[in-house]
Amino acid sequence: MSATKIGFTLQPLDEVLKQAELPETGSLVERVYQLLREKIINLSLSPEVPLPEKEIAAILNVSKTPVREALIRLANDRLVNIVPKSGSYVSAISVDRYLEACFIRVQLEGGCVRRLAEKGLSMAEEVHLRSLVSQQKQLLEDASGQYEDFFLADEAFHKTLFQYAGLPGAWTLLNGAQAEIDRVRHLKIRQGILRSRAVIEEHTKIIQAIVDRSPDSAEAVMVYHIGSVDDQMLSMSENPQFLQTIESFNLLLTAQSKGRSKIQ
Repeated sequence: MSATKIGFTLQPLDEVLKQAELPETGSLVERVYQLLREKIINLSLSPEVPLPEKEIAAILNVSKTPVREALIRLANDRLVNIVPKSGSYVSAISVDRYLEACFIRVQLEGGCVRRLAEKGLSMAEEVHLRSLVSQQKQLLEDASGQYEDFFLADEAFHKTLFQYAGLPGAWTLLNGAQAEIDRVRHLKIRQGILRSRAVIEEHTKIIQAIVDRSPDSAEAVMVYHIGSVDDQMLSMSENPQFLQTIESFNLLLTAQSKGRSKIQ
């Protein structure tokens, strides 16, 4: 079976960052970190792309120090490789890191909704969660809407569950761990692999299980929604072309990056 062809062209670093704006809140290091992280996760900054401190600082109109510190944080997230005497590069997508992140996500999100079902929701919390699902429905029905908006609404739903469960620190931990999941999700989007309607139905079932004060049901629905590590491994084994897509994507961007560096 031949690998899936990927229609993707490497964007120059300045084009990616000049089109973006630093977040308005947080320290300068945090703002640079969040911007670079977002662009890496949505694949605007692709595997093996060089991330020179001086160039990034010039584009963002900041000093090199916050850029350096942001890159160190991204390296801790395993989204960036810092090579001594060479520089910093966006990490390749890793299936092993993806499956590890799936394991972490199942444990944390399953435990979150179990605790929330035991604790219960206030009427205002239930209304807010249902409004987030309604927002996703509207984005799905809007033909002109971008999937990035749907992705952000999905993230807001899961973050809110942790807030209502009184576990904001667990969300911070999960958000750092699941970066590889999000990169794979964006790669699937580029391949036209979407399950938006199923996501909305599952979010609705999660809310109902919490409202019904059924911890077992809430956890079971969440695990089904996310997909256990075994489910993810089975899915990949049944779709070897997607594994080939990940490998081809990493190799394609590496080749394009090397070709561009020779031209420069």
